Amino acid sequence: PDSPGLAPPTGRGPEGVAAQVLHGGGAGANSANRWWDKTLQLVVGQDGTCGALYDPAVIDGTVVAEMLDHAL
Repeated sequence: PDSPGLAPPTGRGPEGVAAQVLHGGGAGANSANRWWDKTLQLVVGQDGTCGALYDPAVIDGTVVAEMLDHAL
């Protein structure tokens, strides 16, 4: 029988992409290359998964959105 609760995100759906960008899949995967003391990180995976992490205390979200829009 299925157990109650949420399953960890897997696959290439929005939840899986967000988990990969945010924490890299744990200590056994890509978490070692996430630098939490940096203001802005651009994350690009081998499979084309991409995203941005930023510290909202230092930089405003509209600035990051405008920068990413310009880059695209």
